[in-house]
Amino acid sequence: MRIVFSTVLITALSATSVAAQTDVSSRATVFSGPYVAEVVRVIDGDTIEVSVALWPGLRAEYAVRVAGIDAPELLRPDCEDERQWAERAQAQAASLYSVGLEVRLENVRYDSFAGRVIADVRRFRSDRWLQFSDEMLERQMAVEWHPGQDTVAWCLLAQENGAPGT
Repeated sequence: MRIVFSTVLITALSATSVAAQTDVSSRATVFSGPYVAEVVRVIDGDTIEVSVALWPGLRAEYAVRVAGIDAPELLRPDCEDERQWAERAQAQAASLYSVGLEVRLENVRYDSFAGRVIADVRRFRSDRWLQFSDEMLERQMAVEWHPGQDTVAWCLLAQENGAPGT
């Protein structure tokens, strides 16, 4: 009995020491996941709100910025073309990632906006996992974007190429 208890205690302490090595307060920390979540709402073409299952009986709601893309701004567009494009992007995202849909979050990290994280977001469709960013890029509802890049000139893009769906 003593050997079994010691083995359990050592295993628990080992797991604790590994977990203690992750600095959860560091802005550079990436939580690989996957984390199971449920879509609560689509905020815009590159941000959703989810309810994440942290462990049995405990859930938390977070705004998640989809990694790797930027979509037109819905809240403060620079022109009418951007506003219309943003509305179409939000509608497209909402049709693909409807309220209640189970999604998988991976590579979760802090965002520069308080209360929001950045993550790879995926949904399962019959035979494979689809990535939110790829789906929005394929539909021309977003452009590839990574932190540090310049702000996307949506109004100029709409004038030069025409916003999708116009």
